[in-house]
Amino acid sequence: MSHEPTAGASDSAPLRLPRGPGMGLPLGFVILALAFGAASVAGALVGPGPTPDGPRLAASYLVGLMFVTTISVGSLAWVLFHHLTGAVWSVVLRRLMENLTRPIPLVAALFVPVALSLGRIYAWADPSRVAADHALARKAVWLNPTFFNIRIAIYFAAWALIAGLLSRASARQDHTGDPSEGRWMRAMSPLGLLVLGHTASLAGFDWLMSIDPHWTSTIFGVYFWAGSILGALAMLTLLTIGSCSAGWLGEAVSVEHLHDLGKLLFGFVIFWTYIAFCQYFLIWYANFPEETRWYAIRRAGAWNAISWALVLGHFAVPFLLLLFRATKRSPFWLAFAAGWILVFHYIDLYWIIMPGVHRDAIGPSWLDISILMTLVSACGAVVAQAGRVQPLMPIGDPRLAESIAFHNP
Repeated sequence: MSHEPTAGASDSAPLRLPRGPGMGLPLGFVILALAFGAASVAGALVGPGPTPDGPRLAASYLVGLMFVTTISVGSLAWVLFHHLTGAVWSVVLRRLMENLTRPIPLVAALFVPVALSLGRIYAWADPSRVAADHALARKAVWLNPTFFNIRIAIYFAAWALIAGLLSRASARQDHTGDPSEGRWMRAMSPLGLLVLGHTASLAGFDWLMSIDPHWTSTIFGVYFWAGSILGALAMLTLLTIGSCSAGWLGEAVSVEHLHDLGKLLFGFVIFWTYIAFCQYFLIWYANFPEETRWYAIRRAGAWNAISWALVLGHFAVPFLLLLFRATKRSPFWLAFAAGWILVFHYIDLYWIIMPGVHRDAIGPSWLDISILMTLVSACGAVVAQAGRVQPLMPIGDPRLAESIAFHNP
């Protein structure tokens, strides 16, 4: 990876994935998705016990689905941030951000199994439990299967619309080089970010917080939002470093761009920690039993070990890694930090979802990994295909040469 960027995109990088990877990557991801999917189905059917553990299997699927959903939604937030701020340094990375939003329609389709099996995870989806619980009955206006599935459709329709409009404008600019396309994308970003922020927060309430419908936290939507943004940034960092290492971006991305990615990772690790601590501190200080019970479950038994692992792994380790300038400018250490953050992003989602299904701590299952790899591989195929059919950089953006020449002061 060069420290001296070249003068233009056309000389510094191939416009699309080379012929071999261009065909092989999407197909390879599809094969992986099919293989891991078959292993997941087989494991569910022949697992221990006379019948599969429906709630556990559904929860494992929801954890994996939340992982790929948060990456896609968080990536859309980064596209909007880029346009809203008018940032120049990230122009060269904009297409990679856009490609990470491409799985949104696929992720919407992957929600169908969740919509068909709500009662395995959500107490409010069981009519008998709602009838016997006054608190659930009061919330039934919002928490009922029909309205829940309608909201899922609304969320994904809004996200797909925003991502699609931005991607089409970006593609048009590749062909025309018209600066007005950039101005249009920037003009729609405030409204897009407002819609995305509200819908993503509501999605966090619906998909995760309502697993325990008796527990509420007004800051939980921001917690979900912060984790999505951090996870997406970590994935963007890995995708950038991987593309550079493979030579697909040539010399267009320099250590200066990595340095800025590292600074953003460092800042959003702190932001996620701040939101997580605020939620915990306010509930601890108020000490209302109906609020503290959610944390009491996660502070008991083996779940407590995962709670402390999140403190160390989701905050302390990446904080110390990214604290130093040399780490942020090293492709190896920056990739290590980004991969580490993604691992603990998954663990965070696991810690949120699984105790709501199994109060007593359960050991990890290989089904957790096989389901996750199935979903990640399926989304990876979509991202790889996007890199095959479109340039890997926004070649029509008039600020691309300036972005390539970016240098930290």
